Amino acid sequence: MRLMDAIPVVAAALCLVGAREVPPSADTVLAELKAGNGHHVAKKYQHPHQTAARQRELASGQHPHCAVLACADSRVAPEIVFDQGLGDVFDVRVAGNVAGDAETASLEYAAEHLHVPLIVVMGHSNCGAVSAALEGGTLPGKLPDLMAMIRPAVDQSAHEPGDRVANTVRDNVAHVVRQLLAARPVLTELAESGKLRIVGAVYSLETGKVDWLPAVTPH
Repeated sequence: MRLMDAIPVVAAALCLVGAREVPPSADTVLAELKAGNGHHVAKKYQHPHQTAARQRELASGQHPHCAVLACADSRVAPEIVFDQGLGDVFDVRVAGNVAGDAETASLEYAAEHLHVPLIVVMGHSNCGAVSAALEGGTLPGKLPDLMAMIRPAVDQSAHEPGDRVANTVRDNVAHVVRQLLAARPVLTELAESGKLRIVGAVYSLETGKVDWLPAVTPH
């Protein structure tokens, strides 16, 4: 191939590389997660990005398209819940899906350095951490610190009709979303500039379905 003939081919390849470096929109990622959860509910998984080639590709760097702050519960694995693969989701998992300093810093890294356009805070039905916070009592070790982080949702749910655990799970998710939106300067500024969206969700252990919470605004 002559040099002049090769120029259009090289230019097209460079455009393709550049296009891959542009992160998808939050709307696009959210639609993909919803579709993936549909696969999970129907048990018709596509198992994307789970090949040896994908693993080799990721050895040189990562470009996840979202971050998920989820409970550490063994039944709530984001890659399975959303039918995602290697390198797709930046996972931050902790009992009760709370946002302490370490969790917030991890999400700041995902948003600031990995440029994820979407953060999902996902609680789940029958959460053991939430139930423990509701029961109160004396707990050993560092567990009281964890319970204290769920306490605002416990207090809020006391005034709400319906199932107390389910209400507290949802209130806790909304509380954490507000925390992250108010995490200055990194997350707040990215959210205010439109480069980042932070949404809440609750996963049903019984059905496998993810319910998405209404948009939350900081206090």
